[in-house]
Amino acid sequence: MPDRPNTRLKVMVSSTIIDLPEHRQHTLDACLRQGMFPLMMEHPPTYYSDPISFSLGLVDDADIYIGIYANRYGHVPSGAKNSITEMEYNRAVERGIPRLIFVMHKEHAIKIEDVDIGEGASKLKAFKDRIGSREIIDFFKSPADLRAHVINRLSHHRQPELGRFHYVSEIIAPPEPYIAHPYTLLQSRGLIGRDAELNLLTDWVSQPETEIYSAHILNIVAIGGMGKSALIWKWFNEIAPQEIKPLSGSMWWSFYESDATFENFVMRALVYVGHRPWHEVEKMQPLERELELRAALDQKPFLIVLDGLERILIAYAHMDASRLSDDDLDEKSANIVARSMDLPATASESFIGRHSLRKTADPRAGAFLRKLCSVRASRILISTRLYPADLQLDNGEPRYGSFAYFLRGLNDHDAMSLWREFKVTGRREDLTSLFHTFENHPLLIQSLAAEVANFRKAPADFEKWRNAHPKFDPFNLPLIQVKSHVLLFALQGLGDSARKLLHIIAAFRMPATYDTLVALTVGTGKKFRVFRVEDALDVSLTELQDRGLIGWDRRANRYDLHPVVRGVAWASIGAPAKQDLYTDLHVHFQSVPYKKNWQDISSFDELTATVELYNTLVGLARYDDAYLVFRDRFARAANYRLNAGYQRAMLLEMLFPDGIESEPRLTHLPKKAWTLDALAMSYQLSGQPGRAVQLYRRSNAISEALNDWTNLAIGLSNLSTTLLLSAALREAELAARKAFSLSSERGYKNVKSDSLWLIGRLLATRGVLAEAQQLLNWSLQLSIQTGSYSPYSYLAVCALFAGDYGGAASFAQKATEYCERIQYKRGLIRATRLSGMAALRLGKLAEADECLHRALTQAREVRLVEEELPALTGLAEFRQQQGNVKAARELLDDVWEAAERGPYPLFHADALNIFARIENRAGNHNAAVSASVKAYSLAWCDGPPFSYHIGLEMAKQNLAELGAREPKLPWFVESKFEPMPQIGINPPRE
Repeated sequence: MPDRPNTRLKVMVSSTIIDLPEHRQHTLDACLRQGMFPLMMEHPPTYYSDPISFSLGLVDDADIYIGIYANRYGHVPSGAKNSITEMEYNRAVERGIPRLIFVMHKEHAIKIEDVDIGEGASKLKAFKDRIGSREIIDFFKSPADLRAHVINRLSHHRQPELGRFHYVSEIIAPPEPYIAHPYTLLQSRGLIGRDAELNLLTDWVSQPETEIYSAHILNIVAIGGMGKSALIWKWFNEIAPQEIKPLSGSMWWSFYESDATFENFVMRALVYVGHRPWHEVEKMQPLERELELRAALDQKPFLIVLDGLERILIAYAHMDASRLSDDDLDEKSANIVARSMDLPATASESFIGRHSLRKTADPRAGAFLRKLCSVRASRILISTRLYPADLQLDNGEPRYGSFAYFLRGLNDHDAMSLWREFKVTGRREDLTSLFHTFENHPLLIQSLAAEVANFRKAPADFEKWRNAHPKFDPFNLPLIQVKSHVLLFALQGLGDSARKLLHIIAAFRMPATYDTLVALTVGTGKKFRVFRVEDALDVSLTELQDRGLIGWDRRANRYDLHPVVRGVAWASIGAPAKQDLYTDLHVHFQSVPYKKNWQDISSFDELTATVELYNTLVGLARYDDAYLVFRDRFARAANYRLNAGYQRAMLLEMLFPDGIESEPRLTHLPKKAWTLDALAMSYQLSGQPGRAVQLYRRSNAISEALNDWTNLAIGLSNLSTTLLLSAALREAELAARKAFSLSSERGYKNVKSDSLWLIGRLLATRGVLAEAQQLLNWSLQLSIQTGSYSPYSYLAVCALFAGDYGGAASFAQKATEYCERIQYKRGLIRATRLSGMAALRLGKLAEADECLHRALTQAREVRLVEEELPALTGLAEFRQQQGNVKAARELLDDVWEAAERGPYPLFHADALNIFARIENRAGNHNAAVSASVKAYSLAWCDGPPFSYHIGLEMAKQNLAELGAREPKLPWFVESKFEPMPQIGINPPRE
């Protein structure tokens, strides 16, 4: 039986059990199809002392009563006048709950000896007559006919929840297994074969003395449909509980779920393994959650399964990830450990130099995976299409504590067993030869077998099916095309209704709820309705289930396709049919209620309907309408409430169907400029300033062409900030000075104030401190007059560079007070970090520790990478001063990936300079020299005077102490750049 959420309507199923077992099973499935919970005599709890109390208790607990009557009156308990079945009906009448009555036609009655003889027959007739006088009765002829009647009658009592898209399972207490998202796409009725792999998994947890088994993270890697999840699901549920003892608990988490983010995993896992209440975990900072989760997994033996990990990798970090083809991604990402040998042809030939797609989209998730390698007590089992780059070293070896097992197709014996599971004929030699063309891929075998089994002209006869499909010929195709070829033929035998339903489910990015499918497919008078009544929908859903094409999560009443099937099914739909589907989806999602005030939105899940509406508009090529939905219903909530930079970027990228190098598909230039700027800002705020630069430039070019001087001045300021983060100091200063000139000419005092502190910040970075301080003071004066941003933080930076640590602390405190007053979160994080750095320089170590940790925690909470990296480096410097080299190295380990990905050359240089000092004191001369040389090169930027002054000077000092030469780099050449606008140093009267 499935879990019983409190929100489900409860349906008591009353009938005699002995002569109607198949009918009752169909009724149970009909209740679940309607999203209702069946209460049945087959599942008695232990606390009822007798059958009468139990059965009447079910009626008392029910919201709806179903009575099914055939030809048996039922058991009459000793001393009672009526059968238990009649007692149940009478109790339902007393309670006044809805009663749905179903009676078998006489000519279809089940023939059982002595059933209708004597007193029982007369009582049954009297009972039926009495019911018929007060109830509406449906007559049924078979179990399937009964199921159809039950579905249609229950449909009038279902309470649709069209705004519910995600299923949140209740977190139970360990050691009971916590299954957050059940796996529903099993081969046939269960796993076929895989004995060797099941034994490997068992040995992994029971024989830790060998290399693979000593790894506490085991990755099962294979292309889609190879059976990774099915293998692990069987082992997790049936074998692991017996083999892993003692086990403190086990958890199954699937990243295939649309709401199954890395952050949600950490929170729910911590509630489970840490025995913490949800409200406490929800209030914790992300870094604190991660630390506590790692500690819990390190102390007690838990088994954690992460299914579908590829969904958090860059390769799949797109809105249409569910429809991506494995074939292309395997080639692009090369998912192989370098030392792996003799791999199947479905794996790429090499990954060296082409592994960027296999990194986590969120660097924090990658850092957490790397740290999980060191857990000692627990085991983490991962299934993934792509081997995570974060679990590999630079030379391709697995990180210590991690291992990868590449799953092949079935062996010939198991492949035949899977085929025979569908009762399909065929000569073994012919079938084996066929299976070899696609490497005994389980999903393809299952899909093809189901198609042959349902072949109308000759069910289950493979030879006749093949003769009827002469174009089926996978033998002469490249392997990369065989999968789609076989699946397309496996879908050919579907009826029109089932095929249309399959296409509708394929159009969703996530599992489709039953309520949504009913709203889209059932009814009359609308062009795209597929079914007149719900029982017809049930028939098609059942057909797709029986063929193994969709999975039914009975607990959540949702329906999903295997990613491989979804990709092929979607690709097989013609453009006109896709337009029809998107039109229907658009009508549906447009009617789903949403929160109109963005300040009321507290989680990204609340924006699901908006995202789906946006997705359908893009699918309809209604890009201008999609733009309006994004701007009006998503942008502010994502930016100011949720800090959802990654999600903002993914959605905006959809307005660039020809690639972000091309123009967005919008009709008006102002919309294009806004979209380019918004995407650039999304990249910058999600830790990718390098990707933002060109977008800002293009947005500014449009604003200039439109004579939109206000947005051009703002855009130039945004460009300057991003160029500084990317170490293009000369161009950054040029953009800031242009913004100053333009704002001065046009009287934009707010932009003028901002451009002044931008220039001052850049001059401080270059070491031109006196002039920088003058411009920052001028900006401060203007900000007080105009209400624009007051640059106390950048005055603190300037003071730090000048060695005035007391002044830096004073300015940082003013920045803190100012940002608290205007409720500017990002500015407050920066001020806190600067307070920590000033305290560190002043020797106030306790204050430095507290401020830097707070800044790091808050930066990670809002994913502000440009503050996270310097906070990490500051803490590493602090730990180095304490002599805690191990902690310092661990902090810096979190810098490298994000610094390179950004890129953030200046922050990278700072971290390398600290790292060089650590390695030098540890006696690692070569590592110290290498780090110093790289820091020198990064701090060089455009070459003096447009270099990162303090970073370059520290690298020079490190190299001198190490007795190493400074690298020779090209000097700055002014003639290569556009002339720099000049501004006076002394502020005029404003």
